[in-house]
Amino acid sequence: MRRGRTAFRLILAGALLAGATVAVAADDAGLRSVFARGAGERALAMGGAYGALADDATAAFWNPAGLGLLEQTEFQASHTDLIGLGFYEQYGTLAVPSWRLGTFAVSLRRFGVDGIEGRDDRGGITDPDLENVESELGFAYGRSLGKAWSVGAAFKYQQQNVAGYTGNGLGLDVGVLARPFLAGGATSPLLRSVRVGLTLRNIVEPDVRLLDEDVPDPTGLRLGTAFRVPLGERVHVLAAADLERTRDMDAQAHAGLELVLLDLLALRVGSNDGILAAGAGVRWRDLAVNYAFEEYEIDTVHRFGLGITFGPTTGEQRLAAEEKFERELDERLTRAFREESERRTATLVAGIESALARGDYPRALEQTRALRVLAPNHPEAYVLEARALMAMAADAESDDDLAGAALAFQQCLLVDPSHRGARAGLTRVKAESDLRAARSQETRNLYDSGMTAYVAGDLDTAHVAFELILQLDESDEEARKLLHRLDEAILERDRVAAARSEAAAVTARARKDVATPSPAPAPAKPTFESLSVERRTEIADLYRRGADAAEAGRRADAIIYWEMVWSAAPDYRQVSELIKQEYLAQGMEAFATGRLDQAIDIWVKALAVAPDDARVNSYIERAYEHKARIRANRSVK
Repeated sequence: MRRGRTAFRLILAGALLAGATVAVAADDAGLRSVFARGAGERALAMGGAYGALADDATAAFWNPAGLGLLEQTEFQASHTDLIGLGFYEQYGTLAVPSWRLGTFAVSLRRFGVDGIEGRDDRGGITDPDLENVESELGFAYGRSLGKAWSVGAAFKYQQQNVAGYTGNGLGLDVGVLARPFLAGGATSPLLRSVRVGLTLRNIVEPDVRLLDEDVPDPTGLRLGTAFRVPLGERVHVLAAADLERTRDMDAQAHAGLELVLLDLLALRVGSNDGILAAGAGVRWRDLAVNYAFEEYEIDTVHRFGLGITFGPTTGEQRLAAEEKFERELDERLTRAFREESERRTATLVAGIESALARGDYPRALEQTRALRVLAPNHPEAYVLEARALMAMAADAESDDDLAGAALAFQQCLLVDPSHRGARAGLTRVKAESDLRAARSQETRNLYDSGMTAYVAGDLDTAHVAFELILQLDESDEEARKLLHRLDEAILERDRVAAARSEAAAVTARARKDVATPSPAPAPAKPTFESLSVERRTEIADLYRRGADAAEAGRRADAIIYWEMVWSAAPDYRQVSELIKQEYLAQGMEAFATGRLDQAIDIWVKALAVAPDDARVNSYIERAYEHKARIRANRSVK
């Protein structure tokens, strides 16, 4: 047992000494893990000055907060043979950013030495080819907190295998990145580019134990800064400096420069606490090849690494998510509007059925015409109107009002030319009317042409026809009744024309109020993109609240939210269209229930956001026409 322990200690000491010689600077005396110095050809070529610059997949090794700066999924990998004595180093890391959740990364690093001779206490070789392998599996996360701040953490599982002996431990790193001048509102591009990074490595220290030997990996602190100096179009220099300190190690200084040309070629130089480093990188589209050179006392180390980015950027992810959200929201709003319209139409149809059932045929006819205005494609609109007209014709015929019955039958045929009942009824009442009036062929022709003109709306021609009938036969009572109806219809027509003029004046005044002419032009309303991030977030939230309210049937609340959005940024999405649709819906509901003045007031509000909308103007005109007809009916009674 003593011999085995001694041999193991020799192996362990040799492996640790070899790892310490190559992997760490001279002053740490082997008191840190081989993983303490980070990885990545770009970072190492800049002397390890990467605590504030970390903005790629290797940020998981240097400062996990830098993961929050990534905009696209990135994979990096490298294999390096060190100083030709069986030493090798490998790493691979994959970082996947999400615009909503932040960036997640997984990494694997391995450091190995083979060809180690195992000896007993007397120096005899027990195994000529032992191997020491150290590995670290990491899971890291970084998130940007606005443009000026980013935070992150990395969880690590470390393992060491030497000659069949295994030890493992868990560690945790945390980091923060800040742009202090950007947060302070600086306008200078140079100051806005300044970054400050702080990394606390191993705030939970991995406790790797091989038999009774501990492999040290103490808590460390890295403080860095970096900034960008533009030298011309697509040419700039990055400068970075870090200060690193652990519990058992003197402070180490790292510094580096990177010259980037045309986003294609990068030249790098750095100092790793006095050790010269340099390198270069070439990027073509999504593929990058990096090289790093380090000058150690034992030998020169050359490293080559490969990096690739793929998938959508966080900006493209955000845009796709916003477009999907907008589609879903539009679908929800369209569904809500459709359901509300169907509910309103169903209520109107039920009102028509109720009016027909109780014999209030004029009310049923008025509502069917309202239905045709509000839902012109409704499959029952013309059927219900024909039913109302047929019922009115039947009532008139039973009251011996042949003229009224003929007029109703003919109007029904205008609605439904194939209606057999209306055609038969019209033939019947005309024959009875001709028989009673004992009309000649000439008066029959005048009667037919007058009725045709009446139903077609040519009131003046119809009026002339029935006047001629009475001139030929003063005893024709049906012609006299129809002439009286024509007088009322012409009066109503004139009132409707006056109502249309009134409606046109109202819409003109509304447009004038919207335009707000003044000697000094009114300041233009801001666009959504011109607002601050905080204001845009607030507006988007108000818009969603309005959508939720509309979907829940709280139409008044939806209008309030959307008008707040429209007043701040009228170009935001389709908010003006939504406000108009809501006002149209509310006005339709008032119109369908006979509250014409309220409908007009609501539709005039719609003109504020859609002053040139033909549908709004036509609805206002129809409302005034209905008001005129109601006044005409009341005056006749």
